[in-house]
Amino acid sequence: MSGDGNPFLISGPPGGVPKKQEPVAPAVPVVAPEDFIALPPGVEAPPIDSGTYKRETPRPARDVPEPDDDIVFFPVVPGPAPAVSTSASAVDDSTTMMPTRTAAKVWRLVLPGGDQVVPVTGAIYLGRDPRDTMGRPDASLLPAQDPARSLSKTHALIEVDAGKLWVHDLNSTNGVFVAAPGVEAIEVVPGTREAVPNGADLELGEYIIQVRLG
Repeated sequence: MSGDGNPFLISGPPGGVPKKQEPVAPAVPVVAPEDFIALPPGVEAPPIDSGTYKRETPRPARDVPEPDDDIVFFPVVPGPAPAVSTSASAVDDSTTMMPTRTAAKVWRLVLPGGDQVVPVTGAIYLGRDPRDTMGRPDASLLPAQDPARSLSKTHALIEVDAGKLWVHDLNSTNGVFVAAPGVEAIEVVPGTREAVPNGADLELGEYIIQVRLG
């Protein structure tokens, strides 16, 4: 029975009516400004590629054989010039002997499987569905078949500059590594470029490209 004498009223629990619990929002992690990677002026960050699978396995150790000597020589017989014949079948002695020349070398990308070789004479965007993200309309587009989907849609830019081969990591999901024979692999920092020596491997996620100059 309640204190006011009414038999139909039931007293509440001691301490009064409990307050309604308000939902608590989860804490949002704070990222310091120095943890962000700044892009060079004029370069916009590409949209997040949600279709790329994050690589979970570590990079495999790879033994790359030394590149073969691809220089091609045109044979020239040494010694003095042959004597001029006085017969009717005499050879024209006005012909001038040309100096020895070597074939021009071209950078080549050997794609996984070894049955596709792509020459590089300018700039190439490479990825599952590459686009021009750096304002390079002169660059070619090289779509790559990657069943593991470790490649981003626009993963890297490969270019020849001053006779050297360079690679850019275009903020890819699984990164770009330059693995040269006999040295530790170098991870390319997004927003910069790294030189690729002859005989090295380009590791773009699980997509491995062999680099050859010849």
